[in-house]
Amino acid sequence: MSTTRRSRRAVVFLVLLLVGAAAGASWRVWVVGRDRDRDEILRTRYERIAAARGVTIVDRPLLVLRGHTRPVRQVAFSPDGTLVASAGGDGDATVRLWDSRTGEPVRVLSGHDRGVYNLAFSRDGGRLASAGHDHTAVVWEVRTGATLRTIGGLELHVGGVAFSPDGTRLATADGDAVRVWDVETGREALTLQGPHAGNHCVSFSADGKLLAAGRSDWSVRVWDAATGREALTFLGHHREVRDVAFSPDGRRVASAGQDHSARVWDATTGAGVATFTGHVDHVWRVAFSPDGRRVAS
Repeated sequence: MSTTRRSRRAVVFLVLLLVGAAAGASWRVWVVGRDRDRDEILRTRYERIAAARGVTIVDRPLLVLRGHTRPVRQVAFSPDGTLVASAGGDGDATVRLWDSRTGEPVRVLSGHDRGVYNLAFSRDGGRLASAGHDHTAVVWEVRTGATLRTIGGLELHVGGVAFSPDGTRLATADGDAVRVWDVETGREALTLQGPHAGNHCVSFSADGKLLAAGRSDWSVRVWDAATGREALTFLGHHREVRDVAFSPDGRRVASAGQDHSARVWDATTGAGVATFTGHVDHVWRVAFSPDGRRVAS
């Protein structure tokens, strides 16, 4: 997701939401703003792009989920698409679960002392991890809302969390380290460190063998998730890297940068595959479609 710093002056937001399901996937794009002339120019541009690519543009959201008292910092769909999780920033510090079909609130998860900045469901949808500005990561049971594990005492705020595909490990990105934890025991299994720099985000490959992190030194680093050996470094961004994602087949890594670009890399060689430069400000999120053929940013 990319937004402009001038959002408070109602310059247009572009939000891309990819909803995957067993039967396929659908794209929906919202263009929202109060600058009607600019909206019309952008709408025409995106409609042309959409028509060429088979994307549907709608100007009204399907649902509006209200309940947070401060800005929402992250949202995530459960793997089966039935729930939406949302994270409230400083002054709210809650995680909320919603019914994705009706928009009705399901439960509120309270456990962080400061804002929540990242969310991740386990692959089976039974657990949800949240990353907090309070230097903690929390693992929740989705069915009951119970706190299963709190990982605290980290150096700085936790910028990213990710479950391993089998759900037994949790990776956190904090300070200058990426850490891998045993979810059942809370024991730290690995500490992965490159040259001193902050880590903003983390992602496991689909087979759980690799772990990637986006960093404040403008790099993406990839480690062997079993041994902690650094496997690759991707260099090409000109500002901090805010999000990373593996393709479903594990052959590609996508990254989102503050340099207004999204990039795709070969996960085996580290070679750049594609660079997308259509954004006009920081790119905060990136995701592959379920078939791995498209990237949303």
